[in-house]
Amino acid sequence: MYSANALLLTCMVMIWSGEASISIWPHRHLIFNEEFDILDPYVWNYDPNTVEHEMEFQLYTSSVINSYTEDGILHIRPTIELDPEELHNGSTNFHPIRSARISTQYSFAFTYGTVEIRARIPIGDWLFPALWLMPKQSVFGNWPLSGEIDIMEARCNRNYTNSIGEPIGANQVGATLHFGMNSSTDAWRFAHMVKNSDSYYSSDFHVYKMVWTPEKVSFYIDDEDMGPAIEPLDGGFFSLGNFSSNINNPWINGSNMSPFDQEFYLIINLAVGGVNFFSDSNINEGGKPWLNSAVNPGLDFWKGRRQWLPTWNMASDSTHFLIDYVRVYSL
Repeated sequence: MYSANALLLTCMVMIWSGEASISIWPHRHLIFNEEFDILDPYVWNYDPNTVEHEMEFQLYTSSVINSYTEDGILHIRPTIELDPEELHNGSTNFHPIRSARISTQYSFAFTYGTVEIRARIPIGDWLFPALWLMPKQSVFGNWPLSGEIDIMEARCNRNYTNSIGEPIGANQVGATLHFGMNSSTDAWRFAHMVKNSDSYYSSDFHVYKMVWTPEKVSFYIDDEDMGPAIEPLDGGFFSLGNFSSNINNPWINGSNMSPFDQEFYLIINLAVGGVNFFSDSNINEGGKPWLNSAVNPGLDFWKGRRQWLPTWNMASDSTHFLIDYVRVYSL
């Protein structure tokens, strides 16, 4: 058995060397602990200018303006920084907002365990914070063949509903598994859950937790179930996703948990807008300044800033995504 000090010291060495693995640890030990006294570059790397399938409207930077620690809290802060050339050259890839995305891609990854993250989401129209995991190695192929685990995602609008009037703004958070052959066959709807609150999740810190075992994945907020555990059927996630029999099962040679039986690493980011997460059919107080199908949705978003910018209190930290700690335990 490792002593507590030896365990943490060894964990630090493993993190810095990029060789962290859950398999070496005794039963139910803390294998990763980040208290954010500093933003350690040996642990967290920046993912600048990352373009995801959401096609969001921010650029990620490594600037201390957009990510920093203060009193043991990580702040990810959105800022406005316009490039005049980008504004006038007719670019269809317009990003008026700067923000940050950090990950443990090159320092720490694990298979199975419990993740606990104490965080406070921001408030402001079209802010899109996320706590999630991606595979260290795309063993089964490109996204979403090798999976994605979303511990928490939120739309931070104050008054935002779906087409039938259900609130889906800052008083709702969601958790999801993504898996499929490509973006059009992503079967996330079979592994998605949300939890609503009478108050905005931005009003206080909450502990977002995932318990990931060789049999299932469960999500919690403040130790309350977000929904039933996600358990693959006898045919694994291929059966759970109800894929066509005309499609070859890409996970047939893996375990029943494939693609969620590999090492995944942690990601924390604050995005803005995009062409997928905020559906055109949803209803926002004050409207939505872009269409997801537009030629230049980012520019339309910026031109419509009179709608959303007043909802961002830039003089306070209410637009900041705040993270108190990140802890990962072995099973």
